[in-house]
Amino acid sequence: MSNVKAASRVAMLTAALLLSACTSPVGPQDSGIAAPSLWNRLTGDTYTPDLNLPLAVSAEAEVDQAWWRHFGDPTLDALIAEALTNSKTLQIAKSRVEEAQAGRKLAESALYPQINAGGSAQRGNQGYASNNQTVTVAQVDLEASWELDLFGRNQARTAQATAILQSTEASQQAIRVALLAEVARTYFDLRNYERQIAIAQQNLDTQKKTLELIHAQVTGALASDFDVQRAAAQVSRTEALIPALETAYDAALNRLNVLLGHAPGTKDTLLKAPQDLRPLDAHIVIAAPARVLATRPDIRVAERNFAAAISAKDVATASLYPDISLTALFGGQTATPFSSTPWGLGVNLVQPILNFGRIESQIDAADAEQHQAFLAYQQTVLEALENMENALSGYIHETTRNASLAAGVEQNRRATSLANLQYRNGYTGLLDVLVAQRDLLDAEASQAASDAGLRNDLVTIYAAAGGGWRE
Repeated sequence: MSNVKAASRVAMLTAALLLSACTSPVGPQDSGIAAPSLWNRLTGDTYTPDLNLPLAVSAEAEVDQAWWRHFGDPTLDALIAEALTNSKTLQIAKSRVEEAQAGRKLAESALYPQINAGGSAQRGNQGYASNNQTVTVAQVDLEASWELDLFGRNQARTAQATAILQSTEASQQAIRVALLAEVARTYFDLRNYERQIAIAQQNLDTQKKTLELIHAQVTGALASDFDVQRAAAQVSRTEALIPALETAYDAALNRLNVLLGHAPGTKDTLLKAPQDLRPLDAHIVIAAPARVLATRPDIRVAERNFAAAISAKDVATASLYPDISLTALFGGQTATPFSSTPWGLGVNLVQPILNFGRIESQIDAADAEQHQAFLAYQQTVLEALENMENALSGYIHETTRNASLAAGVEQNRRATSLANLQYRNGYTGLLDVLVAQRDLLDAEASQAASDAGLRNDLVTIYAAAGGGWRE
């Protein structure tokens, strides 16, 4: 009985020491880079209330997590929902999180006792050892071992595994942000190609009518074969645009199917119905830099990688100190005609003494990796700020360009109408008509591309702000 009491006291003392050595996982780490109060592209010379820019920054604004709904496009909403449900990329990211969860559980298991049960039985004649009698020997026992984490090595390993898990979860969120942005951009590209094809076809029809008119004038000796060939060349030029646009349209269609986790052609019925894009909101509020940096999952990935590197260095440093383990054995044994109850308690201690600098080298390597992770964290923050500033600049300047292109389209339409009227009345030549038609086609194509570009720029802003990684 005294042995049992002594074992209990040792176990209680060990538990107290273990709890005192426990440290919580490494918390959020500061990058050392202060976030600006406002976005540079929305302040200073580039932003005044009189300019009436389409973007504004607000310290109270949250990062929009369901940003795609602002486009008011049911088809886009359906595509996003399908991607969230069926994307293979997201499923791979989810599996990586499950793998990291298993890794943390494995590291955490080292904090607790390991208990194994064993048993054996045999019957035989051992000669002189059993007095030349047949005997039966049966044994069952429990073996327990517990590494005392007095110097925090296993706690540091657990903290490292936890940080790796959190980094993997943030990577999953970053993949989601990138996926939804790519779905939206590819969708807007698809609508752009669809519109470009329609514009080219409309212009082609007009040019063919012009060619028919010239053929009629040749018959009446009012135009020459030179005029016919020039008008026919314009028709051929426009016809040549359509196959390339159709190829780009098909590629965008196939890409969308794959992004949704389907084989090309599966969702074509949903996407092939022509659909006009709703006008964008005239005034969009953007979250402040500090809120964006706190939301972006790629920054969370870098910060958790840095935290994992800190814990990895703690693991390497703890190798300088001894490993202390408790062992215990309790069992029962029967051997004809006797029985016994073997038990035992033990303490193992291993202290590194001479390893020719191996541990110090591991610590130095861990320290270098920690420094690299910190610099990578800072670089990620800087690139996040750059990414957002570029996105804001692109949207602001494309808005101005889009307004000029829209005005240009109307001007080219009036010019084309006047050129046709003057040509019929004999006040101008065929070349003026063809140039006007070509300029109109170019202007309409440029405006269509700009309309899609504006929406893609806005998607880039939402993605750069870290939106879309949670419901």
